[in-house]
Amino acid sequence: MKLFKKIISAALAVVLLTGCSSMSSGVKVGDEEFSATLIQETVDEILAARKTVDTSQMNLVNGPELLRNQAQFFVLRVLMDQIAKDTGIEVSLADIAERRSDVISRLASPAELPAALVSANLPASNLDPYLKVLIISERLQDNYVKSGGSESELPLYIDKLVVDTANKLGVTVNPKYGKWNPKNASIEPSDATDGAVVPLP
Repeated sequence: MKLFKKIISAALAVVLLTGCSSMSSGVKVGDEEFSATLIQETVDEILAARKTVDTSQMNLVNGPELLRNQAQFFVLRVLMDQIAKDTGIEVSLADIAERRSDVISRLASPAELPAALVSANLPASNLDPYLKVLIISERLQDNYVKSGGSESELPLYIDKLVVDTANKLGVTVNPKYGKWNPKNASIEPSDATDGAVVPLP
């Protein structure tokens, strides 16, 4: 499940981010909007799941970083869906179910899935959307290489697709999740301490 972190860091080359008009807004990509409440629910789901497994050896994210992590994924899944449409890639429910079965089969037992999801900072409710993003990314890479593209240029190819798609659709992100850095295409903390240090008045 380490692929979750890899996808987020490698493929998330997002957007023009501006403040949402309402604090109830979370992220909006084109016509699709995900509320701040929904994003918070995925965080709460992750935190609840952590209480059910041994996390002592896991590298977990917390606080504002976890919130940004989830907000980024909601943006990414919409962008990847649009990229799939634009490039003629179709991912069926059967494809996702097959990949889910494959993921589970790689575990020592199905009972280990909750711990694997917790380790990946992935809520169970986002497993299928994550698998769809993964499948789309893999097919994009396969198609690129088959068309004669260099494997060394794959990251740049994926990044450009995501950036171009984000600019085409338009993306709005609530500033509570941080600020957009166009140099590395990611949502970053609003300050270097991520809110841990409050400046004196």
